[in-house]
Amino acid sequence: MKIEARKITSNPRKFSLDLVGDSYNIKVEGQLLKLSNGLIKIDSTISGEMDCVCDLSGEDFKNNINDNIILFAKDGIWDSHQDRDYFDVIEFFDGYIDLEFIFKSELESMQLDYHIKE
Repeated sequence: MKIEARKITSNPRKFSLDLVGDSYNIKVEGQLLKLSNGLIKIDSTISGEMDCVCDLSGEDFKNNINDNIILFAKDGIWDSHQDRDYFDVIEFFDGYIDLEFIFKSELESMQLDYHIKE
């Protein structure tokens, strides 16, 4: 799901995204809003399940996910020297914020994290 960056304003815009892959079945719900410094705040909740590997036993297992995630994006280059509060900003250069790309990347990072089967 791509959303044109210039159409995101300071009024929150809700979104919902279903991500289904070989190793995950996730629902993402949240809102987008443009901050005064030009950044786009992505305030979201990720819920569902994904396949993980237990770091103690090496066994595969289904991990239930229910996390709140806040991300920041920018259409164009973000100069972190302007505002030191925002170092980790996702940059896009085609005028669109690609939510599917962002959250699939987040899921890959989560799968690579440390997991223990309970």
